[in-house]
Amino acid sequence: MNLTGGEEVAEAEGQVQPPALDPALEAQLLLSSVPEETDMDMEIDHGLGSRTDTRLSIGRVPSQMSRATMVRTPAARPQTQDKGIEEVEDEEHILITELKQSEYRQEESEEVESPKEPDILVLDDKVPITSRTDEDEYDTDLEVEEDTEDLHDTSGRSNYRKICSQFGVVPISYFVRHILDQELVMRYHGLGPVAAKAMALVLRDNVTLEKLNLNGNWIEGQGGEAMARMLEENDYISELSLSDNRLGALGARSICRMLGVNTGLRKIDLSDNAFEDGDVECFVEMMDNNKYLKVLDLSRNRFGEQAGEQLGPAIASNDILDSLDLSWNHLRQKGAVSVARGLKENVRLKQCSLAWNGFGPEGGAAIADALITNNSLHEIDISGNRLNADVAVKVAKAIAVNDNIRVLRMGNNLLTTIGAIALARSINETDSSEMEELDLTDVPVEFEFLRICEDIKMKRPNFKVTHGPILRSGNTMEDLGKPAIDPFKRKDPVMVLQDHIVVNDMRLLDILKRHDPDETLQVTPEQFMAALDELAVPYDKPKVHEAIERIAKEQNGRIYFGDFIKQFEKANDEVNEVSEVT
Repeated sequence: MNLTGGEEVAEAEGQVQPPALDPALEAQLLLSSVPEETDMDMEIDHGLGSRTDTRLSIGRVPSQMSRATMVRTPAARPQTQDKGIEEVEDEEHILITELKQSEYRQEESEEVESPKEPDILVLDDKVPITSRTDEDEYDTDLEVEEDTEDLHDTSGRSNYRKICSQFGVVPISYFVRHILDQELVMRYHGLGPVAAKAMALVLRDNVTLEKLNLNGNWIEGQGGEAMARMLEENDYISELSLSDNRLGALGARSICRMLGVNTGLRKIDLSDNAFEDGDVECFVEMMDNNKYLKVLDLSRNRFGEQAGEQLGPAIASNDILDSLDLSWNHLRQKGAVSVARGLKENVRLKQCSLAWNGFGPEGGAAIADALITNNSLHEIDISGNRLNADVAVKVAKAIAVNDNIRVLRMGNNLLTTIGAIALARSINETDSSEMEELDLTDVPVEFEFLRICEDIKMKRPNFKVTHGPILRSGNTMEDLGKPAIDPFKRKDPVMVLQDHIVVNDMRLLDILKRHDPDETLQVTPEQFMAALDELAVPYDKPKVHEAIERIAKEQNGRIYFGDFIKQFEKANDEVNEVSEVT
């Protein structure tokens, strides 16, 4: 029975034995199915340009190691031997079978291929092919460590980077490096509200930071609110400085709300944040309820007279704050008086700054009245408040009965030389006074003030005084008839003029009185020179000795020093008269 090609393959797969063929016909079929070796090699040499043709031809050639099993067929075949491989590829005469390339031919084909081409790996159809990239050979230990670091990072650095990525801001390297420091100072870094919010979210769980300074970053109300929310949960920060950040009304409300619940904050600087009269209500409520804050700085804001009227009762009732700074605001007239009354009733404040608020004489008088009653203040600053000599005299009387004031700042006021002398004399004559510093910056003074300050330094070597220009005489109407004294010779105990001597040191008169037991107010030239030597102050000895001898001849060989005492008494009487009038 004759079978077609398809039927022969089916019978072969079912292992059906084909009918026997004539031996001569079988040999002829075998010779026609196998091409010559030379033709195959030639085809390989000329077929490198087409990889598909080369592999296809090699795959169809039976190897010498294992011959392909051919299926017998009675189909007639042309008796030619010159067609070679082209006849094998003819679809009409090719036997449908499955040939497997031998290992020998595979190695041979690899040797023939060009080394420039990538290697071709022949795999079994049943084995799945998976691609292998360079990433499969890359060591991923670093990635595992990074993930582990993110999971166990207690410093907050990785969390901060993630938050910055979410907010679309660049992480601040300085903050990352110092996130575990006890004190973090980032003044004028240009943070803005978003960057401040990112920092606040990280610092919420920080337990090492104690002092935070973010001055001049313009974090505005949103940034202030973020910092306030952070401090509602973080009680480890004890000092916070948010000066010059334009917090405004939103920041004021947020900060005051935070101070009502925070138990760790002790010092806060909110200066220069554009707070106005409408924002003072939350600060008043905070001062009434806060039990932990010790230092509050509200300077350089826009608090006016109305704000001062509300702050006064809050200052009076607060018994927690140790330091309050309200300088460089507009607390004038009624606001100044209200603040002064609050200061009078306060029993806790140790330091208070009310400088540059335009108090005027009325507010200054209220401050002087408060100093008489208040026994807790150690330092007060009322510089630049348009105070006059009358206020200086009232303050001098107040510090004469107040032994607790240690630092008094009244510079940049119109105190005149009379006011300066009144303050110095009050300090000098009060033995129980603990005054350590008197600041009269830009207030002109005269020789009398300098002499009193020298007496104070003799009693208190650590006493410090600051004053303005030194005048030859006073700058008031009462000083018109007063003799001028060159301030640059103030260290000389006596000044020799043409006809008489001017005594510049009151201590010299005290020594001369000891050399005059009879109280005649007269001494010999030798006793006068001995008193100068006892004073232990450098002076021009030859010139003074010559003047003493000349004056002694005119006064029967003795020196009358009663005129010197009258000179000092006259100056003191003039100062007292001005003080009584004012």
